[in-house]
Amino acid sequence: MTIRRLVASLGLGTMPLTGSVGMASSKKGGLKIEWRRGLIPLSLLAMFILRFGFGAPIWVLAVFTLWIPLYYILYPKYLRKRWTQFEKEFAYRFQKGDHKGLLEYYRDQWFLRKFGPQAEMLGKLGLVYSAMGKYREAEHALERAIDRAPAAQKDKLFFNLANIKYELGKYEDAEQIYKALRANSPYRHSAKTQLALINLRQGKQVDQARGFLEQERERARGSQKQRIERALAEC
Repeated sequence: MTIRRLVASLGLGTMPLTGSVGMASSKKGGLKIEWRRGLIPLSLLAMFILRFGFGAPIWVLAVFTLWIPLYYILYPKYLRKRWTQFEKEFAYRFQKGDHKGLLEYYRDQWFLRKFGPQAEMLGKLGLVYSAMGKYREAEHALERAIDRAPAAQKDKLFFNLANIKYELGKYEDAEQIYKALRANSPYRHSAKTQLALINLRQGKQVDQARGFLEQERERARGSQKQRIERALAEC
């Protein structure tokens, strides 16, 4: 996925800069068909054919309709239960720093990787790879997540992807994504901090960027604080 396509998929304006600035189902282009909506009409047609075309007895039709509560009631409940369990275990292991074990745990979740929320699963995979320092794998996972994510989830994924591109030294790509985030994005301020880091790394508006980062260092947390301290020490 090219950076131009990524930024274009945001469909957002550019973030204004004031000198120095600063990780939080497939939907392809074209015709989209929600095939699940046609399952019940197709089933009714199949029942009609079975009854009047083949003379199937009523009990056969009754058995045939059992898939409806299984698919529309029991299956979603089972999926939600599995997802809730996975999220709790994921958060626990991630906070413990057991990233290698977490990656193995993720790979064991065949059902959720196949039938669960694809964008969220891939986003979590990107977080694990990022925490392990495997930035190219994280980049690939997050780009796949963005390709499958609804609009409401994309801000976080884009911000995380931009952070990965920063770690890979792809400063221009990261800068384009940070600037394309929504003006009211919850990641706007963090993006300004990341843009200041890019300016400092590239030797642009160095004094302004350094001053901004010196102020931000006190309230920054986690990986962003580490990036600020590393950049101020190295540049």
